[in-house]
Amino acid sequence: MMGLATSLGFQQGLLPSYISTVGGGILGVFAFAFAGEMLSKLYQKVFPKKKKRIFTKWNRILVRVRKTFGVPGIAFLTPVLSIPIGMVIAMSLTKDKWRIAFFMFLSFLVWATVIFVPYYLFNINISELIAGLF
Repeated sequence: MMGLATSLGFQQGLLPSYISTVGGGILGVFAFAFAGEMLSKLYQKVFPKKKKRIFTKWNRILVRVRKTFGVPGIAFLTPVLSIPIGMVIAMSLTKDKWRIAFFMFLSFLVWATVIFVPYYLFNINISELIAGLF
């Protein structure tokens, strides 16, 4: 969402806003996917796993999220939540980084379209409309 606000603030235009927002989002996805895996391995070396409980509260939440939304649902909510939070949840659901990146890319495209097309083509400010509802 910071990328969206920055693009709107600098009045870049439709195409540069798309490129910077979607490109920055997918760059963040790859950075957190690969850096997060390295940090996880380092964490496991420093703090070895103890005996793992099978039915924890976190496991039950993950199962409920997986059955309800899956990776596409998490990817859709990631721009609202934040890329690091969305990536942690998505990586806990599946280890397929390319599948996660695909759905995240589609999500960034959808959110950029919802924000930028009305703003630049029809002069409609989505943030003012949302603020007016509350």
